[in-house]
Amino acid sequence: MKREVPGFGFGDVFLAEVSAGAGGSSQVMEAVGSFYGVGYGILTDAGDVGLHVITFFFGEQFYRLQDFKGINMLADIGNGTMNIMYINNSRPLEKKCFTEKYGTHQCVLAVRESLLKELGTVVDDLVIEQVIRTGTADIGEKYLTVIRKAAGDYTKEIFHKLREREYNPELMRLYVVGGGGCMIQNFGEYDKSRVTIVRDICATAKGYEAMTVRKIQRNGGMLV
Repeated sequence: MKREVPGFGFGDVFLAEVSAGAGGSSQVMEAVGSFYGVGYGILTDAGDVGLHVITFFFGEQFYRLQDFKGINMLADIGNGTMNIMYINNSRPLEKKCFTEKYGTHQCVLAVRESLLKELGTVVDDLVIEQVIRTGTADIGEKYLTVIRKAAGDYTKEIFHKLREREYNPELMRLYVVGGGGCMIQNFGEYDKSRVTIVRDICATAKGYEAMTVRKIQRNGGMLV
């Protein structure tokens, strides 16, 4: 049986794991996209089951769930959005998942506007992206100064958005994944002992591998 199941308002594609309870089987929703910010997928052989949503970005951390002790906030900063999820004592909280339109692309636009306003110059996005990614580039110091300041201001806005979602560095740990983690690392002001920036480019693959292994094991399958 296949039927459409609405998501929880994410702008990004998501996965959903379906559990039928004790002794039941598990299935995985086939992610198909979103419509006006609400994710949709195809649920196979669903029946009367409970739905447990695992967002697309969460796959990056699924393989290291045991690390999330206490209260944790996970922020996946992508190209166009920042997805936020709470994970408390290794359990993701589906009702505390949010999407903000803050990503690396918007940072590039903000930097470009600052360069045009302060120096009257149009700088190629390739140069801006390099500074965001590495913190520097082979360009004049006045251009570097403007780019770094604009990127720093944008990073402050990201932390402001996190605080709007009740982020408190003294009460929880922050994990940052996705390509936008470089903005936090290079321009953010934060307590490095309370913030973890995951730069593992294989994190997503590892996460989905762990999800698949667990599904096979629950269904009584064997790994070879």
